[in-house]
Amino acid sequence: MIEPDEQLLWAAFGPEFAYDIEGLDALGEPQHIPLTQGLETMGRSGPATPLELTGPADESGPPSRGPDVVVFGDGPGCHAHNGVRHLDPRGGTRSRTWALTSTRLLVLDTRPTRRQHAGDSPTSFLRRTLGLGKELVDIVTDRTKRYGEHVEGVPVAAKPMAVYGTFAKSTITEIAVARRRTQWRTRPCLRVSFVDGSGLDLLLGVDDESVFEWMVALSRGDR
Repeated sequence: MIEPDEQLLWAAFGPEFAYDIEGLDALGEPQHIPLTQGLETMGRSGPATPLELTGPADESGPPSRGPDVVVFGDGPGCHAHNGVRHLDPRGGTRSRTWALTSTRLLVLDTRPTRRQHAGDSPTSFLRRTLGLGKELVDIVTDRTKRYGEHVEGVPVAAKPMAVYGTFAKSTITEIAVARRRTQWRTRPCLRVSFVDGSGLDLLLGVDDESVFEWMVALSRGDR
């Protein structure tokens, strides 16, 4: 995942991202502007309404805090878009991580657990079924305290991570503190700019600008 000669500079969780790219909606799908709207906005210096980016909201829960990362650029196929277009903006796990190393900007996530039972014999299937039954009895009669999926007294094992997106450090022209307009207000962010003018705004659910200033220092290798 990380090469032996790479140095990790910083890493931050960011499960969800959204697009701010002309011709795409917030989820990266082609956006078709109705002819009437196109005629109404013709000749204006900007869009008819302010850009509003929001993350997915669970109707049964509180409103979403918005996207953790905003991918921006002049149009589809820009460098920022190409680096993440194969990813589902809402499909990351809670462990989706954006990490900067001495050579790359990475998008990491946990590998899915795969269980293969194809070709099992009836005997092995029966053994597995009996084993599951025993585990169920143990769980029902167990009085051990549990914290979500974690158990009291048992070390928490870190899930393996895999690289799902990468940007070469040579394509990054600047990493700086900036401000991003979201649905409700303007917020501070860490802006990663690429050679073609596209980039990533890392909001990360953080409103403390000093956090991003610290990440800029880490990006330079300062400690």
